[in-house]
Amino acid sequence: MNIDRPTIKLAGAAILAPLTIILQALPPIFLTPWGMQIDIVAVPWMICWIIFGLKPALLCLLISAPLVGFVGPFAGGAIGAIMKPLASIWMFLIPAIFGWKLGGTKQLLENKRFFVLASILALVVRAVVTVLGNFYFALPVFFNMTPEAIIGMFSNAEALSFFGNSLGVIGLGAYITEVAFWNTIQGIIDLTAATILGLIIFRRIPGLTPKPKKK
Repeated sequence: MNIDRPTIKLAGAAILAPLTIILQALPPIFLTPWGMQIDIVAVPWMICWIIFGLKPALLCLLISAPLVGFVGPFAGGAIGAIMKPLASIWMFLIPAIFGWKLGGTKQLLENKRFFVLASILALVVRAVVTVLGNFYFALPVFFNMTPEAIIGMFSNAEALSFFGNSLGVIGLGAYITEVAFWNTIQGIIDLTAATILGLIIFRRIPGLTPKPKKK
């Protein structure tokens, strides 16, 4: 099978997109007191990138993102449909840039130094985007919360997870700590699960490995 054929890439994106919706319907791995769910919803998007490339992964995300916020008891509505893709896209977009420089995604996954570097950068960008995105966009737009209200909510120990409470932070510090920490945990789960599954798929089906692009 020629994995580089556009029809194969399109089919891959179309097949993996519904899997995201199915995973969204499952109970989350963990739910923070302030409402973020830890799950594996974004893993199919990353698998799509690993196997088929960046453009099919973006297509897979665009196909399934509109329903991500409306399937399952913890979906979150429009805020979930926007913030989940906004947070998750960095987990394959940034590694994809490194993979392009190295000549292919498989080459990146097998290069521990560059993969770790790409992963750390993706996690940092995700944390920054989610901290700013929730504070200035998601919470004010969808919940009509002012900055003071957000800070006030995270000044309440009951709104914090065990991590925030263990550090003894409150207010703005608690908000930044909680959002950055749990998005980092989510990103690590996504990266770990997708990488393991991607390498298994490459080894079981060698024909899926795309030819390295000439520089």
